[in-house]
Formats: sequence, C-alpha cells, structure tokens
Amino acid sequence: MSYRKYFSELAISFYSHGVLLVHPKHIQNIDKTSGEVLDIANSCHIYFIVKRPKVSFVPGSFFISNDRMEGKLSYVSSGKRKETRFSFFGEPNFESVKVSEYPHNNMYLIKEGKIISSSPAHLICMICNELDDESLRDLEVVYVGMSYGDGERTAKDRLKSHSTLQKVLTDINYDDPESEALIVMAEYASPQALIHFDGRDTDTDIENDRDIMDDLHKQQEEITEELKILLVEAGLIRYFQPKYNEKYKANFPMHNHRILNEVYEIDFGALSVEVNTEEINARLYSKSVGVGYHHIAHYDLHDIDERKSFFNFSEGKGGTSAKDFSGPFI
Repeated sequence: MSYRKYFSELAISFYSHGVLLVHPKHIQNIDKTSGEVLDIANSCHIYFIVKRPKVSFVPGSFFISNDRMEGKLSYVSSGKRKETRFSFFGEPNFESVKVSEYPHNNMYLIKEGKIISSSPAHLICMICNELDDESLRDLEVVYVGMSYGDGERTAKDRLKSHSTLQKVLTDINYDDPESEALIVMAEYASPQALIHFDGRDTDTDIENDRDIMDDLHKQQEEITEELKILLVEAGLIRYFQPKYNEKYKANFPMHNHRILNEVYEIDFGALSVEVNTEEINARLYSKSVGVGYHHIAHYDLHDIDERKSFFNFSEGKGGTSAKDFSGPFI
C-alpha cells in the first residue's frame, strides 16, 4: 500500500515566461530585432522545432475597405491545393497590397506609392484577426532542445550550428514538401515550489514534519540555471514524444537520471513543466498529445505503488496521480 512520507509534500514547477515564433530563415537576423522580441531571443532556454502546412499568399485576392482588409492564403494538404481567407479588422493605414514574386511568401503594404510595411505568409496565420481554417495555427512538435547551454553563446549561434535542426529541415524538404518548419523559442521563469498538506492522513507525524523553509532554501541554492533547463527539456520531451528526440522520450523520470539527483536530495514528490503559446496565437500538439494553447506535464518522482502521488487528493491507492493532471488545454 502506498504511503505519504511527510505531512508537507513538495513538488517543483516550471512555466514558460515568454515565447517567440521564428522562421529558420530569419535566425541569422534575430539579433537585429529590438524590444521584447530580442529580449526573449537572448534569454530563451528551450526551443521547439514545429511544422505545419506551408502557406503562401494568393495574388489578386486582397480586398480593402474602411474597416477591414481581407486576403487569401494557399497551402497543400494531402496533395490537394486549398485556400483559406484571413482578415484584419480596423481602418487600414495603407492604400494597396502587393505580393512578392513566386512563391509569394511576402506581402507589402503600399501607401502613396511606397512600401510602408511587410509581413511574411508564415506569420499572417498567427497575427490576423480572423482565419477561416484555424488549423493553420496548430503546430506539430517534432523536436525539443535547449537553446543555450554554456550561457555564452546566443540562441542564434546554437541554432545555426545545431545538427538536428539541419536534419529536420532537410527531412521536411524531402519527405514532407507540403509542410514548413518553424521554431518556437521559450523562456522559462525561476522554478516554483508547490506544497501539499494532507490533514486527513493520520499516518504522518505532524510534529516531526520536514523543515519546509530549509528545503525551499535548498531549492534556491541547488536548482541551478543549467539544471532548470535540463529538467524542463526532459519533461517536455517525455510529454510530447517528438519524432526527433530519443533521450528521455520513453523513460523519464528514472532514479538513475543524474539530472534528478538534486531533486531527490531535496525530496520533491513531483515535477511539473508547462508551456503556454497563447501570446503567439498558436496551439502545440504532437503525435502523442492533442492540440492546446497551454500544456502541462506532471510527473510523480517516486513509485506510486510505494509512495502516494503528490496529486492524490483522495484516500487510498486508487486515487489521482500526476498523469490525471497532465495534458493540453484549449
């Protein structure tokens, strides 16, 4: 029968603090951006290689009125060419739209005969106000990796030299020419501790409970930036089961994983890793996980046949466990 070790059980939680969508072609110029985009690019910890149907603009499909602008995107699905309408609301500050030459990847906003702005087709799906085929906002996760490791090289440097990224791009171009690869960069906040008290458990000794404050101080000291990134990466790989990841894909967490040593030293009962892509208006999914703006991956760090799940809020062995609280949220 499973038991509760402490009256006060601890779990460690990581959540994404900011996300950024980038086309692989634009990685080399990412350090020329400014503001929040550059901040996230410079401080991101994790990146996802994702894919979705390759989109392009349909020339001659644009309509401009006093309160909106409409156009069409073209893409191929299962060998069949399709079109979908997109719209922007509000009074346009431009007079006409010009589409770039084939493959029609960019649109230019024209005012008084001059280009005042441009936007790539891959981004329009995310920033437009209305999209007839909203599945184009769904991104399949095919790889999860660390966007920096030694703290010295930038995300741009690591991504440009990352062999897996080059392999994924090559494979998609050859095996799945209807799709395009994109990159989602994610910055993660400092870890949070979750505390669960169970006053109904008469088997635990409240008087001799763990020193919560001491363990929280240990967390701040021992969960380093490097360890944080490793734990987040492992949790996301195990959750999404991406095609191009092997390590941690099937057997995380395990007691012989060295990255968990400090976590076991503090005796955390569970690990939680979250990613939220609402701010880029995209939903992530994989072959193993359904679509969602917000994904939560929970893991019990101890055998629940021996030690009660951190997430077991009911009496007995048949109660809830970490997997009951994991999944996508639309």
